[in-house]
Amino acid sequence: MNPNRQFPIADAHRTTRRAFLRQSAVTVASGLAASLAVERTAHAAGSDAIRLGLVGCGGRGAGAAQQALRADPGTRLVAMTDAFDDRVENSLRSLRQSPEVGERVTVDRDHRFVGFDGYQRVLESGVDVVLLATPPQFRPRQLAACVAAGKHVFAEKPVAVDAPGVRSALASTELARRKGLSLVAGLNSRYSPILQEAVRRVHEGGIGRIVALHTARYGSGVWVRPRESGMTEMQYQMRNWYYFTWLSGDFNVEMFVHQLDQMAWLMQDQYPIRCYSTGGRQARTGPDHGHIYDHFSTVYEYAGGARLFSTTRHQPGCSTEGEAYALGTEGVADLAQTRIAGAHPWQAPRGARVDTHQLEQDAFFQALRAGRVINNGDYLARSTMMAIMARQSAYTGQSLTWEQALNSQEDLSPTSYSWDAQPPPSPVAIPGVTKFI
Repeated sequence: MNPNRQFPIADAHRTTRRAFLRQSAVTVASGLAASLAVERTAHAAGSDAIRLGLVGCGGRGAGAAQQALRADPGTRLVAMTDAFDDRVENSLRSLRQSPEVGERVTVDRDHRFVGFDGYQRVLESGVDVVLLATPPQFRPRQLAACVAAGKHVFAEKPVAVDAPGVRSALASTELARRKGLSLVAGLNSRYSPILQEAVRRVHEGGIGRIVALHTARYGSGVWVRPRESGMTEMQYQMRNWYYFTWLSGDFNVEMFVHQLDQMAWLMQDQYPIRCYSTGGRQARTGPDHGHIYDHFSTVYEYAGGARLFSTTRHQPGCSTEGEAYALGTEGVADLAQTRIAGAHPWQAPRGARVDTHQLEQDAFFQALRAGRVINNGDYLARSTMMAIMARQSAYTGQSLTWEQALNSQEDLSPTSYSWDAQPPPSPVAIPGVTKFI
C-alpha cells in the first residue's frame, strides 16, 4: 500500500449561514431531527449564502459548478483548484460568462489554487460544499479529506480506480453518515423521474423475477492531447489522464460505470458474486492512447442465478449503441427507451426527458436547505467496484469473485504526487500474463 494514499436550520430570530450548515449536519437518526423540523421548513427559502468550492476544473467540473449555482439562488462559487493553472482560469472565465449564475462566481485571486494539494487549500478557505470533479485517481483521498473536514460533498463518478480506493470511499461514506453530511454521487441516471418510474415498476414486479440483464455502450472515444516540449511524464499523463489506468481506471470504469450502475439499480443494489471478462486494444494502439483497452465484454453472476451480459467499446469510426435491458419471467424492461413490454406494459410519456445533471444538484441543495441528508456513497462505491472488477478480470484473464476483487491489494497510486515524480508503470495488460494482486 502506498504510504502517501490517505485514505435546521435557524432559530426564529436570527439565522446565520454557519448555523444553517451546522444544523444540516445533525445526524438524522437523532431525536433532535424531529424537534427541528419546523425550523428547517421555515428556512427552506433561506437567503444565507452557501459557499461552494470546485476541485477539478475540466468540463465536468465547470458543468457541475454551473448546475450547483442554478440549483439554489443562495449559492456562491468562492474557491477553485486544479492541477493546472490554465484549467482554473479557463473554467473561471467560462463560469463568469454563464447566464443567470455568472454574477455569483466570486473567486478572487487568493482563492484560485493550483497543484496536487489544492483541494486541501479549498477545504481551508471557508467553503461549505465541495464539488469533486478531478480524475478519479484522486477521489478517495479528496473525499476522505472533505468528510473529515465536515463538508457536504458532490462527488463525480467513478469514486476510485482500484479496490483500496473503493474501500476508502466506503469508509468515508460511513463516516459521512455518522456525521450527518450529504454525499451526492454523479451517477445522475438515478435522478431521472422517468427512470425512477421504470425501475419502481420493475421492483414492484412489473416484469416478474429478473433472470437476465444486458447493457451496452459503444462510442468513438475522447480527446487526445499532444505531448508538448518540456513536459515531464507526469504532466503529460495528467493532461491525458483518460488513457492511463492509474488515473482513469480504464474507460470501462470512467465511462461505463453509468450503465453498470443502472443494472445495479434494477437489481435493488444487489451486486454480483462473480464475473469473467475479456477485452483488449484493437483500434487505439499507439502511444498517444496510453495503455488502456478499447473494448470489454463481461458476464456477471448474481446469487439468485441471474446473469448480466455487458459490453462496451471506444473505437473511432464504428457505430454507436446504447442499451439497458432487464429480462424477467413476465416481461422486459428497456431503460434506454423507457418502456416495459409483457404482462404489465408501460411507456414513458413523450417529451419526458430532462437534464439529470441539473436534477441531482437541485435535489442536493433542496435537501441542504431542508436539513435533510442525501448519502449516495454506497452505490457510488459499489458500482465503481463492479466496473473495476471487470477490468481486473479482463486484464488478468481470471474469473473473480466479488470478495476477491474488493479485497485486492493492487494500489495504482504513484509513490508521490509532484510534477517530477514518476507515474506508476504502465505496460499494456496481457491476459494470462498480468497477475491479479
